[in-house]
Amino acid sequence: MRIELLPSSIPAADTQYLVSFLVNDAVVIDAGAIGLLADLERQQRIRHVFLTHEHLDHIASLPIFLENVYSPGPDCVEVLAAADVLEFLHGDVFNGRVWPDFLQLSSPENAFLRTTVLESMVPVQRAGLTVTPVPVSHGVDTLGLVVDDGVSAVAFPSDTGPTEDLWRHLATIPHLRAVFLEASFPSTHSDLATLTGHLSTRTFGAEVAKLPAGVRTIVVHRKARFAAQIAREIDELGLPGVEMVQPGKVYLF
Repeated sequence: MRIELLPSSIPAADTQYLVSFLVNDAVVIDAGAIGLLADLERQQRIRHVFLTHEHLDHIASLPIFLENVYSPGPDCVEVLAAADVLEFLHGDVFNGRVWPDFLQLSSPENAFLRTTVLESMVPVQRAGLTVTPVPVSHGVDTLGLVVDDGVSAVAFPSDTGPTEDLWRHLATIPHLRAVFLEASFPSTHSDLATLTGHLSTRTFGAEVAKLPAGVRTIVVHRKARFAAQIAREIDELGLPGVEMVQPGKVYLF
């Protein structure tokens, strides 16, 4: 499995502003940065966009991406998300004011996009991958995603505070290789993390301890202004198998 956190700063740096994980060049998890990818041929290879929730850093460039890759017909891009997220996109983004109403403009023979509802704990198969949505604990309803190619499984909890369902599910997967786990705030802002449904460095270690031994933990979603402080505090925890994500790096599992 090939995974890349797409850079959202120019030049590419460790700072992460927007969220898009590209998997095997055909599937993307969240659409924060995908429409900003300079290589349009790479954008055009993506057929399936999974959205974990509707917060802006996870959907910001979706309209631009869909315009960039528009190819009418049954092979158009598919957007997969929970029903309430799809309703939000139609009512608040593709509403004819913020952006053209791609859904209304679509017909079966000339579609801008297709949409598919994701349901908690119901796997879907796309592009040779099995993707299982699992609820996590964020400020809005959010689905973490577990991606499995039959050899390796990788988890993307998305934005989450301390949670349980995901870890119980991951404990049943013997070929789990890695988790891209958020650490949004330093210890000085742990109250804000709790209020907004995120992890701070005070709660991060306890979540890592719920993982099976030997699974890589790759830290994502550090708030930009606190990124260096968060990295120092996680390093001080001395947790084995924990590393900071490198946007633009290709991870192979």
